[in-house]
This record gives sequence, C-alpha cells and structure tokens, in this order.
Amino acid sequence: MSHDEIVFGDVTYREPERKRRPDRDPSWAALAYEVPGPGDLPIFLDRQPADAIERHALRDTSVELGGILLGKECLDDQTGEPFVWVTKSLEAKHFENTQASFTYTHDSWEEITRERDRLHPELDIVGWYHTHPDFGIFLSSHDLFIHRNFFAQPLQVAYVVDPIRQTRGFFQWREGGLNQVGGFHITAQRNERVPLARQVNDLENIPNTDEGRGPDGAFSPRLEAELIAMLTRPATHHAAPADRAQTAALFGLIGALAGTLGLAAVLWLHHLGNQVQDQADTIKDLEKTVGHSADTQRLALDTLLDKASGNDAEKFVERYKKTADALDDSRRQLANQATINDALATRAKELQLSYAKLRTDYEIASKYENDAKEAATLRAKVGRLESDAEALTKKAAELDALLETAEGSKAAGLLRKYERAWYAAAAGWAVSLVSALGLIVSFITWKLPEEPEAPPAPGPTPPGPTHRIT
Repeated sequence: MSHDEIVFGDVTYREPERKRRPDRDPSWAALAYEVPGPGDLPIFLDRQPADAIERHALRDTSVELGGILLGKECLDDQTGEPFVWVTKSLEAKHFENTQASFTYTHDSWEEITRERDRLHPELDIVGWYHTHPDFGIFLSSHDLFIHRNFFAQPLQVAYVVDPIRQTRGFFQWREGGLNQVGGFHITAQRNERVPLARQVNDLENIPNTDEGRGPDGAFSPRLEAELIAMLTRPATHHAAPADRAQTAALFGLIGALAGTLGLAAVLWLHHLGNQVQDQADTIKDLEKTVGHSADTQRLALDTLLDKASGNDAEKFVERYKKTADALDDSRRQLANQATINDALATRAKELQLSYAKLRTDYEIASKYENDAKEAATLRAKVGRLESDAEALTKKAAELDALLETAEGSKAAGLLRKYERAWYAAAAGWAVSLVSALGLIVSFITWKLPEEPEAPPAPGPTPPGPTHRIT
C-alpha cells in the first residue's frame, strides 16, 4: 500500500493534563528500562500494556504487527515539565503488513476508535507501536511517514519492539525530527513492585531467581511463547525395545514376502522364456515344411513343362488358351447374369409398386360399385328423356314450319284474335260481377228501417234578448 492510500478518520486530542509524575508519586513504583537521557521526554509505560505488547510481538515473528498506545499527555504539577504516561494499548486487527512493513487501514483506524470510545473514553491516543522482527530498533521511511502525518502532536511517541533480538525503544519529537530516547520507565502500583522488577529483568535479559514465574503465577512473555512453541512443535517418537522388535519383525516379514515374490517372478520369467524358445523352434520347423512344399510344387511344375515340350507343347498351349477363354466367357456370362438379376430385381420392385397402386384403385372402385350400378339406370333414364326431348324438338320444328306458311299465318292471326276476344270477355264478366254486387248492396240498404230521431232534452228556457235592435 502506498502512502497516498493510507486514510484515517478525524481524530481529536485533549490538551496536556497537569498530573504528578509516577516516579514522584508514593502510590506508584517506577523502574527504568536502560538509562533515560537528560534531555529525553520522560515516558512511563504501565506494566500491563508493556506485557500485552510483548506477547503480541511474540505471537508471529514472521511479519510486522502493531497497535495504538493510549494514555495521557501530561505536565508535571510540580515542575511544569511535560511527560507521557501510557496506560493501555489496543491491537490493530485490520491492517496491511509484510515481513518488513506495517500499515494501518481505514477499517483498522475505525475499529480502534470504536474500541477506545467503548473501553477507554477518558484516554488519549498518545502514539503507536509496531514490531521489527530481527530488523533492530529504528523508524523506516514508511514509519516516519505514518508518524509525521497521523501522530504529529508534540507529545505523541512511537514504540518499536524487536521480538527476536529482544530489544525495544521509544521515539519522540525533538527539534522537528524523531529521535530515540535512551530509556523509559515501567510503572505499576506500589504493591506490584516484585512483579514489576521481574518484568523489567525479563526485558533486560537479567535472570530471575523465581524460575520464570512471578508472585502472580504468570510466565514471562518470552517463556510463555517458548512453551507454546514447544507444545505446538511436532513430537519426536522414540521407539521402545518392544516397538523395535515389532518393527524388525514387520520388516523381516516384508523382506520374506518380497523375496518370495521375486523368486516367483524369476521362475515365471524362466518358464516364459522356455515357451518362447519352443514357439521359435516350431516356427523354424514350419518354415522348413513350407520351403519343402514349395520345392515339391516347383519340381512338379517343371516336370509337367518337360512332358509338354516337343510336339505336345503346341497342344498344351492351345488347350491352355481354350481353358482361359472358357474361363473368361464364364466370367462374362456371370457378369451378364448379375446385370440381368439386377434388372429383374428392379422390374420386380416396379411390379410391386404397380400391384400396390392397382390394389388401392380396386379398393376405391369397390367402394363406388353401387354408384356405378345406379349410374347405368340413370343413363337409361337420361336416354329416354333425351329421346322425348328430340321428339318435342321435332314437333316444335314442324309447328314453326307450319307457322311460316300462309295457312299458318292465318291461324296465328285467328289465335291472336281469339286471345283478344277472350281477354275482352273476361273484362266484361268482371264489370258485370262488380255491377251486380253494387245493386245487391243498394237494395239491402234501401230495405233497412230508419231509426226515429230522439227528441231534444228538456232544459231551461233561454233568456230573452238583453236589448233590442230597431
């Protein structure tokens, strides 16, 4: 991850708090790790976060690990000099790391901020820590970039731990740069002075007389890491005498079995070689027999040719030609017969198709057999009707011929006059019928009595005129 890709959220820091230094407070105990310089920033690291950081550093020495330092940026209430007191630490759980670099991610910073707000809201972020496994105590260019851009407060520090070389050290801001301090203090409550002394001895590789276990019963971080590595290391199996005997017997049995299988394989190969040799001898005998037969046949052929030599040679050749010609004729006849067979097969297929078609037509014709019988009767009737039509046509022709004569013209005129007379008679009969009906209706109406007129209803006498006109 490049420098430009490192992103943190907004972080606010509190103002330095006036407080008594732990090494000057009777309720606290403080022991120096190495020798702090006279111009160094006093840095106090509580025993618990110091132990937690050491255990975190020893958890995986193949890559760099890191976290955040929490505590207070303080001013001594007696002298007014600044100092830093680290009381808690938080491990970074989301980060980018390799064997030689450690980088906080945005998710790591967010989770650290949430954990601080949830667990230690009263503490400030006073710096950060990371490991340099077998690299020594220094700040790389990448480390300087992180510290300058995200831990730029004057009292914020950087803590580097090398878990392999067992060295560690703090870095502080001084004259615009980051310099390593000569030493720092490990602090604890006054009643924890003995565990504190044992812990400082462990950090400085000074042997303890309590065999690595303090009054609180806890192992040192390094001893605990070594015990964990020892417990997780694959155990070496030491064979007992009985196990060795069983192993020897097992390998002896395996050797005997392998020897038996090897002997069986040798015998089988020997038998297979004998069979191959027998087959080779048989093939040689067969080759000899075939050669002898070929020599015999060749000798017989030569004898026949010798007998056919002289006067009989021409007859032999002629007979051979006739036999060859007869063989050729037989082959030609066989070819012709094959062609004829093919033609007959094709014709048979055509006849089968024709037969199928005729059978279909016959079935269709059988369906219309009754219609065919009725068709004969209808044909007779049609013939009779055609005869009648011809007779009527002849009569019509005769009548037309007759009409074309003078007598025919007179007859036609008389026929027209008869038709007009018949129409006039019909009209007269209709007029007479209507007149008779009118007379009957008039007679009936005249005979009916007339009804008397009803007298007027009595009523008041109309009044006289109101005035007179003279």
